[in-house]
Amino acid sequence: MWTLDKSLGFLTTRTARSMKRVLDAKLADYGLTATQYIVLVRLWEEDGIPQTQLGEPLYLDNPTITGIIDRMERDGLLERRRDGDDRRVVNVYLTEKGRGFRGKVGKLAEQTDAEAWEGFSESQKNELLDQLNRIWKKMNEGLG
Repeated sequence: MWTLDKSLGFLTTRTARSMKRVLDAKLADYGLTATQYIVLVRLWEEDGIPQTQLGEPLYLDNPTITGIIDRMERDGLLERRRDGDDRRVVNVYLTEKGRGFRGKVGKLAEQTDAEAWEGFSESQKNELLDQLNRIWKKMNEGLG
């Protein structure tokens, strides 16, 4: 019989929310949320990317990423600039403050993951990651 305690969707959502809550608590002293953190990480990897390309790899829709960018811009972490070659394109850049956060908070998600993986062998970790990616791919077949 199907029950919530055997539901892959429920268990993965519950786990993700729990991990987000732990990371949010670690980031609170810096005035950041876990979602803002992943935006910073993306910009640390590739600063100055078009706003339209920022949300997609983070699985954030346009209204959500716009609201996050609005708040982060208000807080002085990033800024929007029109592209010099195509004025319709708005690129997102880190400010000095946003770049400076890398040294302060750059390892917090890694630490949170390490806490979650405590007690798992390397092979168990790799197997679970592989299984989750296989499920993700299966659930996204034909949606693309």
